[in-house]
Amino acid sequence: MLECSSCPFHSSANHDFSCLSKKRDVEHIFYSKGDVIFDEKERLGGLFCIQKGTCKISKMSSNGREQIIELLTNKTLLGIRSLLNGEMTNLRAIAITPMKVCYVPKSVFLKTLKSNDDFTVFLCQLLANYIKSTDDKIIDLGQKSVSQRVAKLVLSMKNYFEMDEEGFVKIKIRREDMANMIGVATESLIRTLSDFQKNRWIQTKGRQLRIVNPKKLVSIESGLS
Repeated sequence: MLECSSCPFHSSANHDFSCLSKKRDVEHIFYSKGDVIFDEKERLGGLFCIQKGTCKISKMSSNGREQIIELLTNKTLLGIRSLLNGEMTNLRAIAITPMKVCYVPKSVFLKTLKSNDDFTVFLCQLLANYIKSTDDKIIDLGQKSVSQRVAKLVLSMKNYFEMDEEGFVKIKIRREDMANMIGVATESLIRTLSDFQKNRWIQTKGRQLRIVNPKKLVSIESGLS
């Protein structure tokens, strides 16, 4: 069993939410890469708190193709919306690295929400951040070039994945997955990554990559070059 002190929310933003982890019914679950945390059209009985690892949130289209909506990692809550509004999930969550997750039953979550003002404020702030993140993605799709979106994606990799001793992202990510995360054609993403490598801003090794010139990528992402 994981100790409460290992929960990232225990020290996040100076809030103490140990009341969640100390509840007897809270479960600590380990997921392997590829495991489904929850699928579409499920009615969740609790909230998932990612302690360590990364998952992808995706939607299956009518033609059977997977659309990756976003990646979520440490200090992230899964299932808030479905839990609060009582609806079935419309997305699926799949581990893409080994994960440690704290599962908080709905009854425990709602009781804590009503009795812990700090947790309630934190949850409101978290939901506000989710809304802002969605707004930013819509703006990116409508206003940013392919190069800007690819640069932003590459720069964000360090937030979700561990690096090896050479600085390459440990996980091998399909180019198709990277492309649909930012709403560009796979061919456009491959061409842009190739341009980045020719200019020695990144280096690729198969499906792995590492950043060589982060300042240049930041400049591209900002639209300054």
